This record gives sequence, C-alpha cells and structure tokens, in this order.
Amino acid sequence: MIETLVPVKLVVRVPCAIIEHHGKILAGQRSPMLSFPLKWEFPGGKQEENETDEETLAREIQEELGVEIRIIEKLPVTVKDQGWREIILVPFVCALQTENITLTEHEQIVWLEPDDLPSLDWTEGDLGIIQSYYQYLAVKK
Repeated sequence: MIETLVPVKLVVRVPCAIIEHHGKILAGQRSPMLSFPLKWEFPGGKQEENETDEETLAREIQEELGVEIRIIEKLPVTVKDQGWREIILVPFVCALQTENITLTEHEQIVWLEPDDLPSLDWTEGDLGIIQSYYQYLAVKK
C-alpha cells in the first residue's frame, strides 16, 4: 500500500476586540514587520492551548495595548480561508477598564466614529467583523 501525505491545514483561532470608548471605536495599524503589513485591524491575537476566547482576548489586549477591557458581547465568528491556513476571528464588543494605552505591537492606533470604520485599509477578515458590528449596532438601537 502506498501512503500519500495530505497536508494538514493550520487552524488559528484569533479573538479580537472592538473597543468602544466615548462613542468611538479603536483601530490598530499592523506593524510593517507582520503579515498584512500596515493594514488595519481590531486588536487581539492567537489563542493558546487551554485558553478560552475571553482569556485570550484579555491577555492579548494587555500585551498589545497595556490596558484591561470588559467584554460586553460576542459577535459572530468570521472565517478567512487562506489555503494553507484558516483564520477564525472571534470578535467581542468591549469597553476599556483602564485608559492608559501603550503600544507594543501596532504601528499606530486611531479612534473612529462607527460610520468612519470603512475609511481605513482593513485586513480582509476584519472587514467581515465591521459588517457584524454594524448589525449589532442596528439591533441595539
């Protein structure tokens, strides 16, 4: 019998935060050294083994922005299939618990009105999150 090797697709789960503060939303510009250089994203990061989505998000936001957040609501997952890997973005609407932001990974951040979110050059996966966020806002009103 001949064995064939089937490549295993890497699946990466990435909780991310739509941080609301005084009616505005935080967007982070990716470092030029990372994949999707200088694209905009909602901050967050890869889930580690045995972490919940919420634990990952709290850790990543503390590492990337130096702040604590309060999770308000989980939004629908967005899946981005890149062929060799699948990225599962798990967005949460959040509020700041502490406000002194220190950037450790992002090139820069901006605070935008929700209607102005499409004005940035977002990663493809984050574009799906923006649509979910708009649906969340429409129901919330």
